Amino acid sequence: MPDFRGRALNTATRSLPSDTSVSSSDAAGHRVILLASNWRVCTQAPAPGTPLHGQPVRFTAVRFGEKCP
Repeated sequence: MPDFRGRALNTATRSLPSDTSVSSSDAAGHRVILLASNWRVCTQAPAPGTPLHGQPVRFTAVRFGEKCP
């Protein structure tokens, strides 16, 4: 798994194999992500460097210009 922290959410999602199950949520926990290109990745699971073997991928993100909590 590459390290996507700080990168655009849409770039991270597109970089994964097409059959990967991906979910993303607001790191602040209260907004809906409508346009992934306006958000950057704060956290990811699995962790960077972990081999991907079909497991789901989860991202938390904030809008560009905001700090990760």
